[in-house]
Amino acid sequence: MTLVSIGDQVKEGTYPFHSRFRHAVNFLCDKQLISVVSEEIGDGPLNIVIRDFEGQSATHEPAPLMITANTVVLGSNRFEFTDQDYYRSAVALDNWEPRLFHHNLAVLAEELQTASSPKSLAFLLDEQRTTNFRPGFERAFTDQIRRGVYQMMNGHLLDGVRTLRGCGLGLTPSGDDFIAGLLIGLNLLQQLRGQDYQRIANDVFRTARAGNIFSNSFLDLARRGLLFGRMKDLVLALMHESEETVRKSAARLMAIGGSSGADLGTGFLLTVRGQMGVS
Repeated sequence: MTLVSIGDQVKEGTYPFHSRFRHAVNFLCDKQLISVVSEEIGDGPLNIVIRDFEGQSATHEPAPLMITANTVVLGSNRFEFTDQDYYRSAVALDNWEPRLFHHNLAVLAEELQTASSPKSLAFLLDEQRTTNFRPGFERAFTDQIRRGVYQMMNGHLLDGVRTLRGCGLGLTPSGDDFIAGLLIGLNLLQQLRGQDYQRIANDVFRTARAGNIFSNSFLDLARRGLLFGRMKDLVLALMHESEETVRKSAARLMAIGGSSGADLGTGFLLTVRGQMGVS
């Protein structure tokens, strides 16, 4: 095994084991998680990417994760790293072309509507996709999502966040993924428009935070504009690249989880399109 990258938010310390999955082992860092992950998961602000890593290869609880100024120690494995191994999670905007950006947003919308998971939140972009949801619990879920987004778009942002918070299933429910997309969108709009959305983002984060440490970690990073690799690649593609690159980046994002990537992308898209009623 070899170290591929280490996130720029990983700090020195000793961190106790929290949980494991096929491609990740998580360690508790205050109210967030540091994750040792495979290349399939990829770069992230709090990710340590290890080539040939298998999260479930050991049957016992791993030893604590130890980080020094230039070393990662995981059980009997020791990985050296230098400054060049850090993954830089912030998006630094330079020159960009607004017409290209808006065109690429339309490409992203098309990809979300045509290529995302049938039960993703892309039904917010195409009402016909609601037929993918069965009567009963699933339709009640879509109604709650619609209600929360309607509140957001009509001047009741935090009420909408409360409605979406924790809505759905999985490690990071669909509503939380949407809110993370909103926060990433606000951070990008702050750079594009030169307007200060930080107070709004902080209020959204405080309102969205609940008892799910996976969501809380993700939401806090999104609030600060610190992006995992697939999302950063998409944002940069939207700003600078061709339709083909945007489609490829969108596909990589939508491959995350059952619908998590698409739900995140939908929240991001609606926000940067200016449909969330924030000012």
